[in-house]
Amino acid sequence: MGLFIIAFTAFIIGIILILFLKNVSPPPPQEQIHFDNPDDKPLYLLDREAFKEKCLEFLGKFNLEYKHSIWANNQELEIDMLDETPVVGGKYLALCIFEPPNQRVDLFKVKGFIDSVKGEGAARGILITTGYFSEDAQKVLDDDPVELVNVVSFLNYLKKFDIY
Repeated sequence: MGLFIIAFTAFIIGIILILFLKNVSPPPPQEQIHFDNPDDKPLYLLDREAFKEKCLEFLGKFNLEYKHSIWANNQELEIDMLDETPVVGGKYLALCIFEPPNQRVDLFKVKGFIDSVKGEGAARGILITTGYFSEDAQKVLDDDPVELVNVVSFLNYLKKFDIY
């Protein structure tokens, strides 16, 4: 009899817990970029120096004054910029990642960049990549002053600014 009561109680508690769970749909898949012909792929997605120039041109559209940049390694370009707009201006940092491993920028890279932005007292940070961001990397941005720009968004911005 005791075993029946325990099993019945566990069943009821299980049903109650299921009812209290949030109904959460899976995140929508990231939009992917596809080129019908390999020759259609822009040079700045193939050559890291062309990518650097396109990143600087893109960031210049936001009235950011270029200070200096350095390649941290073969894939990561760190850019220091300044916005002299009163009140909302300040130091801006950008991290441009060329061909990330497996075409994904992971959570640790994004968190490291957020820490760099905060540590250097920058007003904002912009992380641009020729790949995509992992799901957990996209979720880590709460109220952090960092924008994530994947390859699809980057190409859309370049078209919008007529610098494609």
